[in-house]
Amino acid sequence: MCFYFLKKVLSKPAVKRCLISGIAVCQSHFVFADDAAIDVIKQAVAAYGVQALSSLKQLKVEEELYRYKQGQSGHAESGAHGFVMHKYQQQLDIDFTLRAKAFKRSDQNVIGNYGYHSLVTVDRRFREGEGVSVDHCLQTYQPSARIDWDSVALDMEQAIDTLTIKELSDNSKLVRSAGIAFLQGRAHSVLNWEKSKVTKTAYIDKVSGLLSRLLTNNKGQKAQYDFLAHQQNAQGLKWASQTIISYEQRVTRHITNRYLSLKTSDGALFQTPEYYQPRAQDKFLDFAEPSVNEIVRGVFLVGQGWGFTLFVDMGTSYISMGSWQMPDDTFTWKQRLAKLHQFTGKKKPVSQFIVTHHHDDHLMGVSEVIEHGAQILLLAEHQQAVETSLGLPLTLEQVGLLSHGLKFANGQVQVFDVPSSHADHNVVVYLPEQQILFAEDMFGSSLKAGFHSPNSWPSRDVYYRAEVLNKHLKNAGVSVQYYVSSHHGRVFSNAEFMRFLRLSCPDNDSLLARLYANESQ
Repeated sequence: MCFYFLKKVLSKPAVKRCLISGIAVCQSHFVFADDAAIDVIKQAVAAYGVQALSSLKQLKVEEELYRYKQGQSGHAESGAHGFVMHKYQQQLDIDFTLRAKAFKRSDQNVIGNYGYHSLVTVDRRFREGEGVSVDHCLQTYQPSARIDWDSVALDMEQAIDTLTIKELSDNSKLVRSAGIAFLQGRAHSVLNWEKSKVTKTAYIDKVSGLLSRLLTNNKGQKAQYDFLAHQQNAQGLKWASQTIISYEQRVTRHITNRYLSLKTSDGALFQTPEYYQPRAQDKFLDFAEPSVNEIVRGVFLVGQGWGFTLFVDMGTSYISMGSWQMPDDTFTWKQRLAKLHQFTGKKKPVSQFIVTHHHDDHLMGVSEVIEHGAQILLLAEHQQAVETSLGLPLTLEQVGLLSHGLKFANGQVQVFDVPSSHADHNVVVYLPEQQILFAEDMFGSSLKAGFHSPNSWPSRDVYYRAEVLNKHLKNAGVSVQYYVSSHHGRVFSNAEFMRFLRLSCPDNDSLLARLYANESQ
């Protein structure tokens, strides 16, 4: 009887709508309201003076920091890898009213294997829904759909505790309290939330209301930000003047000095420089599929993506060079040789393989060369690196030693040892009859036409290495018609290589003057 009555009542549309609305209200309160979290956020906003930032609508952040990472060593006896440190000076201007941002950075190599091109700049701007990248080496600019409000500052904002508190305040209904944790013996309120698919955890000091630590998880990439040495400006805004940033428990950056002010430069800062020229959108070559390029008769460049191998037909066999690959690559040296056999219709073996330098990414394919039965030709300085890569010693039969200027294979092949910032010994291979030069990590372009800017990674030091190479070639008196790289499917003509050499940045002081030229005084 009771069940029948309830069924009749619930079947009425008005009652059903009322009950659904009531459940929604309850559910909404449960999902979007966390009073404990809101109280913590209010305390933090008061501690940081974020209300001042919200009312003035402008912010300038200036920072000095060091970036630490592992890089490739310049000296073979040091092993494949070495410690690299860069010094950044960076600045972010935000105008919340214009919804505009300007991010500027000077990046100088302090420890690592680089030539005199030790400083580059980054200049990214966003206004009226459009992003632009400014190149102060070439004095050009290029619109970029990849630069938006969130990405313009290359994660600089994530490391600014004041902006994290502002983010918490703006999204307080989505924040959850996760109890108490102790850092350095002090009780901290723990808050969890998600923004743009990044999960975040903040640790806020219960006494001071200051943010001590932020954890982020972006698709499995975990970062930790520790905020130190808080200070305050005359307008009442507070921030951490130092920040330690680590990934997977390894320190990657240390912000040693930071200053915030509530007045940014005028609107001209967000515009492109007046006398700079627009740069056409880069068009990249597509080597998504394995390819074979017969540069001249009997000389084949075989590769895919970022890795290429040269095979030179010597009659009954090939001489090969270039085995760059990464651990997850599938089109390895062995597959490149098989692709060449398919292309020519002949199953000709490789008799000798030339090692150019000691970096492990260029030695990873040597195990397949050994398995094939080819002799390894190398400088004596590189034998230990090859054996380390193979995990076993080379026999006398497996090795042939090279030296600077050596000609072999009846004079059809010549090698030069060209030391540079990248490697203390780096073999380049010259084919006199075909006037072809093969080198690794010394020049190249992934573009259909033109070249990467000297102001961009990974090209910033390549231009120095190309200068060094060109001087060696002049001293050797060799004539080159084709320049071949293991990292690029594009082969340079002599005219293209000369145009490549002419691209350069000004000296560091001039480059910095360009970066900050339109700052209002």
